[in-house]
Amino acid sequence: MAFPQSLLSHTAPPSRRNLAFAILTFWGLVGVCLISLFLGEFGFSEGSNRFYLIPWCVATGIVIAAPSIYLFYKGRFDPFHPLVFPAWSYFFPGFFIGGLLFAAGLSQPYFASFIQDESYNIPLTFVYVMLGYGGLVIGFALPYGRRIGSWLATKLPVWNIQTEKVPLAGLILMLLGLANTVLAFIQGVIGFQKIEEIGAFDGIIFLLSLFLLESHFILWLYIFRSKSFGFLQTCILAILILTGLARSAFQGNRGSLLQIFILIGFAYTFSGRKLTARNYALGSVLIVVALIGGMVYGTTFRSIKESQEQISVDEYANMITTTVDRLSDQDIGTSLYTGFSALGERLDAVSPLAVVVSNYEALAPYEEIWGINDNIYVDTVTFFIPRVLWPNKPVSIEPSKYADLYFNFPENAFTITPMGDLLRNFGPVGVPIGMIFLGILMRFLYATLIEGQTFSFWRATVFYMILINAISFEGVFSLIIPLIFKVGLVSLLGVAIVKVCASVFRKSS
Repeated sequence: MAFPQSLLSHTAPPSRRNLAFAILTFWGLVGVCLISLFLGEFGFSEGSNRFYLIPWCVATGIVIAAPSIYLFYKGRFDPFHPLVFPAWSYFFPGFFIGGLLFAAGLSQPYFASFIQDESYNIPLTFVYVMLGYGGLVIGFALPYGRRIGSWLATKLPVWNIQTEKVPLAGLILMLLGLANTVLAFIQGVIGFQKIEEIGAFDGIIFLLSLFLLESHFILWLYIFRSKSFGFLQTCILAILILTGLARSAFQGNRGSLLQIFILIGFAYTFSGRKLTARNYALGSVLIVVALIGGMVYGTTFRSIKESQEQISVDEYANMITTTVDRLSDQDIGTSLYTGFSALGERLDAVSPLAVVVSNYEALAPYEEIWGINDNIYVDTVTFFIPRVLWPNKPVSIEPSKYADLYFNFPENAFTITPMGDLLRNFGPVGVPIGMIFLGILMRFLYATLIEGQTFSFWRATVFYMILINAISFEGVFSLIIPLIFKVGLVSLLGVAIVKVCASVFRKSS
């Protein structure tokens, strides 16, 4: 498929030699980790492998890698391009590497026994993944999203913010974000905990807590846009690292450290800097370290807390301290084994999706009983009405109910993916059509905020916030449009706060 040159990247590309070196470094590290895990702890036990899936894994990997390879040969590869980023951050590790782990018997989840007729339904799962990612690429390449986005881009305000005025304004936004994050945590909206009943203001509190993440991105942009690195930049860097690590610790999940490095990578490229071979090599090492470290911490923390029961802040903080103490007392070999084992389980996105593919028709009557049927339609027509005005508004598909029905274990959040959600709601034809629509939408956002435009603090920030917080390829399709709308509005509000504060500081100086 030929892509218009204008859609391929928003920054000047690095050389192909540097890219080849970076790609080999990253996947070499991943390969070493996986081989070490296999040689150290596992083996190809008879009866546990599914080698007939390997051709399907390879075919899926080719479909996922094709757009990135095309961009590479055109000299326009960008790891944070809207098609490339989901490929390396989710689709390729989840369905190619994770598929190989599942095929080899290295990933043996208990719910694999829920898959009916494995020889048919697991290959069919790979087909849906190829249709899904292929549909995303087709939708992105269609001209409609680009044309509408390019037109809208000319109508949007410039909203220039002077770089030297950003630090104080960004720190004010950070304080607002910290306050809302603490409130959201106390309410049980964020962290490794679950509230029994959603309150009228819980959604607003959660969305306003995103100010913290937004301020981090803006301040990282400031650091990379600064012409020099002095005392002020050092202080801001220290604040970003401390608050980022604290936020990750309280989140209690296994991907929080990785999210920090992804944020920094986005800020680096969106600031206008060029990625070099050194950047790629260092980033590859840090990503692997963050993956393993996050898996070790998250797995240990969850084993200590045991459940998602809501507890006081003091108790939660004590569990974080206990987790750190246990990890410091634990030998490095045990920690690495824990990290590699959790990573192997986490990479496998094939088996949970195969459970949906295998059972969605049989479980359709029970979905209505559980209250999770037709969630795409329900979310699409009700999201614009605040819960404050409609206290009994239908709740989006609850992860615990979905997990209970499909996996018989409500205490965990299982991957469903947009493809699985579209399949549950509309059947096989819904998968490519829905993903084509998503591709058009992503191209519209990219053309509106990033493509072919000069640097802008507010455009880069809003695009990052939407791409990371609204478009999830692990979650349900039904929440993508509502979250794009909600996260976009909150992000614009955050940028407006920074803009107003920066303007006040300029007048007072």
